[in-house]
Amino acid sequence: MDNNYTSSAHNENIYVNYTFDSTHGQLYDFSKMAAVDWDEVHDGQKLVPREYTSWNALNILRLSLSLWIMAGHLAIILFVLSKQVLRKDPKNLLIVNVALTHLVLGGFIIPVKLHFTLNPYLVDCTLAKVWIFVTEFFQTSLSLYAVAFLVFERFMYIYTEKHKTLLLMKSKKITTMVLILLPWILSLLVLLPIFQSAILVKSEDQNSCLFKVNDGFFFAAYILAFFPPSILVGTLTPFTGLLDCLRPNSCSYKPLTPKGESLTVTAFVSFCSIFSEAPYCIVRLLMLKMECNNPYCSRFSEALTMTMWIRISKAALFPFIWLAYTDIRDAVLCQIKLSDDSVDYDDENDILIEGKDIQKFPLTQPPNVPDL
Repeated sequence: MDNNYTSSAHNENIYVNYTFDSTHGQLYDFSKMAAVDWDEVHDGQKLVPREYTSWNALNILRLSLSLWIMAGHLAIILFVLSKQVLRKDPKNLLIVNVALTHLVLGGFIIPVKLHFTLNPYLVDCTLAKVWIFVTEFFQTSLSLYAVAFLVFERFMYIYTEKHKTLLLMKSKKITTMVLILLPWILSLLVLLPIFQSAILVKSEDQNSCLFKVNDGFFFAAYILAFFPPSILVGTLTPFTGLLDCLRPNSCSYKPLTPKGESLTVTAFVSFCSIFSEAPYCIVRLLMLKMECNNPYCSRFSEALTMTMWIRISKAALFPFIWLAYTDIRDAVLCQIKLSDDSVDYDDENDILIEGKDIQKFPLTQPPNVPDL
């Protein structure tokens, strides 16, 4: 029985070797791709590793930015969800969705990358493939689609306000839920099958993470991850801004968003979202398709480092952008004011009851009346 098992395993290895050798495709080692840094030099077909110290300034900066991104976006999410007046506005729930897409960057991409950098020889193959899929394709598509549907909600809000019609509360809830889930579902349904189809066959070495892939599928995944959502954002934003400028001065009800605010915020958010993701995607496409062995090709790796830092910087700054909305800014200022009032103690003649100052007055004594 043991001989039969050994013979079967040997035949299987021969078949795997033959399948791997006969498959036409590019060699991709996902473990090495994940372990090398964003600023590694691609020397032709070789990835030149860099010597790392356990904790240097760059790694500390990455960890700090990761913590800052998680803290900033979690603060926005918890603040919006804790305020009923903010929760009722679909726009704020879509802002929460955009914040969740940036948590993917701060809570998964950067920490896992730091783990790979510090442990380049202990990279799990499955984790490496998941990290590459999320970093290169999924997070880009997810964040852009989330912004696109936020702009679409602003367009629908201004349109219904201009025509003095309000959506029913039930339909608003359903529409908001669809707009929240659609970026996640759409990004997975479009990109994951393409990514899986690109992986043709694994090497016979079970301890390695070497695959033969069709890099044409990766090229298509980069295109679909960036260009369709960017075109959607770039198309909706001007129409939303134009419609916002044409809003009447008097409405049938008090608008939740002042005139011109949607134009300002959506334009700035769209600009930051598109132009922070575009450089990384373009450099990746050039590195994927250009065959270049000249020394100046190392500049692509330097450009890739810079473009990745642009993505990280955008995620770090986005929590402040939402303060441009009047309702969120007023809620934050009101919360700060209430916090200050709750610890305001005056002199000994005042008492504090549930955050309100009530002055104590001495009892008024009746005038002394002389005895008759």
